[in-house]
Amino acid sequence: MAEHQHTFLFLPGSWIGEGDVTFSASPDKVHFFTKWEVKHGDDGLIRCQQTVEIRGVEEQVTNSFTISSLTEKGFHILLQNEMLREVSGKGFIDTLKLAWEFREEETFEGFEVYELQENGEYHMHAEYSSPDQFRTIIDGRIWMKKD
Repeated sequence: MAEHQHTFLFLPGSWIGEGDVTFSASPDKVHFFTKWEVKHGDDGLIRCQQTVEIRGVEEQVTNSFTISSLTEKGFHILLQNEMLREVSGKGFIDTLKLAWEFREEETFEGFEVYELQENGEYHMHAEYSSPDQFRTIIDGRIWMKKD
């Protein structure tokens, strides 16, 4: 595996976080909480289960990510959930940033950027757009959960 200073995704364990979600079609801002479970398989794959709780919404969103083809500068990422089924993307690794993007013609497009902070947390920013051009903008932070 490539050497870098990132712990998010590259160390097995639990990450928790929070932030705000805004939508282009609404002035409202909604608070969310997230939890990531990161597991490394003997097959070289990194499997992540992300759960998102949005304040005021009863149902949680669960996303499964599988990371493969890891190099010093990037990786392949596969996102699976009930709404999208399966979307393939490309990941990028920089000194202080982890990022990935998905570009499925006609159906799904978006990106996420995780920026490492001095205290080990990551600030995150994500934007997704639907075929009808509505945008979802997510800003927050995540940190490794202490046992």
